[in-house]
Amino acid sequence: MRALVALRGRLAEPVDAASLAAFRVLLGTLLVAFLVRLWRKGVIEQAFVIPKLFFPLWGFGWLPPPGAYAYVLYAVLGVLALALALGLWTRAAAGLFCLLFTYAHSVDATNYLNHYYLVTLLTGLFAVVPTGGVGALCTRGGAHVPRWVLWLFRFQLGVVYFFGGIAKLKHDWLVLGQPLRTWLAANTDVFLLGPLFARADVALLMSWLGAIYDLTIPFLLCVRRTRPYAFVAVVAFHALTARLFMIGLFPYLMVAGSLLFLSPSWPRRLVAHLSGGAARDVAFRAAATEPLGARTIALLGAYVLVQLLAPLRHHLYPGHVLWTEQGYRFAWHVMLMEKTGTAEYTLVDRATGLRRVAFPRTLLTRAQTKAMATQPDMILQLAHALARRERAAGRDVAVYADVFVVLNGRPPRRLVDPAVDLAREPESLAPKRWLLPGPDESPSE
Repeated sequence: MRALVALRGRLAEPVDAASLAAFRVLLGTLLVAFLVRLWRKGVIEQAFVIPKLFFPLWGFGWLPPPGAYAYVLYAVLGVLALALALGLWTRAAAGLFCLLFTYAHSVDATNYLNHYYLVTLLTGLFAVVPTGGVGALCTRGGAHVPRWVLWLFRFQLGVVYFFGGIAKLKHDWLVLGQPLRTWLAANTDVFLLGPLFARADVALLMSWLGAIYDLTIPFLLCVRRTRPYAFVAVVAFHALTARLFMIGLFPYLMVAGSLLFLSPSWPRRLVAHLSGGAARDVAFRAAATEPLGARTIALLGAYVLVQLLAPLRHHLYPGHVLWTEQGYRFAWHVMLMEKTGTAEYTLVDRATGLRRVAFPRTLLTRAQTKAMATQPDMILQLAHALARRERAAGRDVAVYADVFVVLNGRPPRRLVDPAVDLAREPESLAPKRWLLPGPDESPSE
């Protein structure tokens, strides 16, 4: 009990808010650049304007897609991200950004990415916890936050790394070097390193190093003696992955986040050094802070528990998570598979027995077609959409899907039982009994 009281007091102690302020600036700036890039590349049109059908995440089916209003939505997101970077109405800007961004990427599972989920969590945290004001970066200091706030952000970033490492403890990653083996083989033109990427043993070594990195880096960043070396490793690791795999915002977001593990006052010291002055140490220990009350402890405990349990929920489902993808999202399963598929639907009129074939590519965008053919929940949603269209035309049909999937270089294998009428299968979080067992073969040489 005495230890818990001491921990409670320790977490309530004030610390310099400068590092959180710097991270807020970096996060907002990265988001502005990210949104501008999406606009310029035509991603908004491809994701929200052109599609005729959408695949909402489970529980979000009631949300209407934005359509052409997506341009207005992303313009508002850009303004909110800029306000976050500048420290203007921080909580309101972060909260509204979190809600609108979550909406934009929940109306279609095609657009789901792990780092979009991370952006939702981080902006949500900025909306609800005290993170210091605009003046937190001034050389005189004075702005402070309770220690638990800083550690909450550190915890969130550590969860991404640690569960990303746990997810890599699989046969494909540790024994076969997949999917890195496939991806590296496409980067043999890289200066100096290219010839090495064609070797299977190099892919296997990099797979092991990647798993070790993810599992250890948050802990190494927390220890003062290992922190400088860990930070160099973070920068090197994400610079390499950004160059090889073109994974968008994620590497830059994680490098920016790793700065939170440095001394809380590092931004003030940097500003003072660049301006030729000196940042004075600020004695925050005597500063007034709100005590860590029972309500705060309960909310923090609930949030931490959800973040620790959500990545493990795939163990509640039968089958291999890379094959069934049940519990795959929101679990930090980062860069674990190279998966492609083909899908063909057969519609059978229940009254006449007339059979017709429907090809998804005639109804979906290229991105939707590619994503749908490997993700069971999207396969089911399309079956229901086809059945609804037929009912609107006065026809009651059974819908069957014939789907073949290639996972991490293996031969194609059927994913869905072609004898099951998907039009009668419910959309839920329950195990999908109509999925066939995954492949046992090793990837082809």
